[in-house]
Amino acid sequence: MDKSDTKGEGRKPHRRGLLLGLLPVLLAGKADWALASVSGFEDGAGRPAVRKLRQSGADFDRVLKVATQIWGVLGRPQETLVVGMIDTKGVRAEVTSGGRLWMTTGFLEACQLEAELAVWLSQRAGAIETKASGEAIDRIALETLLAAGYDPRAVVSLWGRWAASKSLRNSSGFADLPLSPVRLARLRAQIEKLGYLV
Repeated sequence: MDKSDTKGEGRKPHRRGLLLGLLPVLLAGKADWALASVSGFEDGAGRPAVRKLRQSGADFDRVLKVATQIWGVLGRPQETLVVGMIDTKGVRAEVTSGGRLWMTTGFLEACQLEAELAVWLSQRAGAIETKASGEAIDRIALETLLAAGYDPRAVVSLWGRWAASKSLRNSSGFADLPLSPVRLARLRAQIEKLGYLV
């Protein structure tokens, strides 16, 4: 086996894992899907042009808006961002290091607020970007969230609700979420130091 075969083989399990994680959702809900890619060119108003292959409405636009804001704060090129949305009640989401964000409408409902979606994406994308974990990623995610202009109190509302729900804890395949009472208390204290009542 030459090096190119080995290199290609190294990527297959990751793709397979992502696809296998979404396959039950696709099969269970006869799901519709939407995909957008943010390209490097701009429209006449100076906004990044967006190509939508199939649109699932306001939810899709909300996800794309949040993802674009978080991606910008992290300093990632907008043209690398690809957002996919699957219209089903299943609760599943994933972000890859290559800039692919996939989620179900059920996952979006579990986030309830736009700021809560930004909380999740800041935590997940920040961990991929920095390779940090634990309280370090909690701090980076909070800084990312603030820089993107979102209310930091959404951190406590999202992770508090997820800590109480087993189905939500297992929804993203990402184990390093601040769901322990100790990490939640430290996040709450950081947010209160910023002057927010939680």
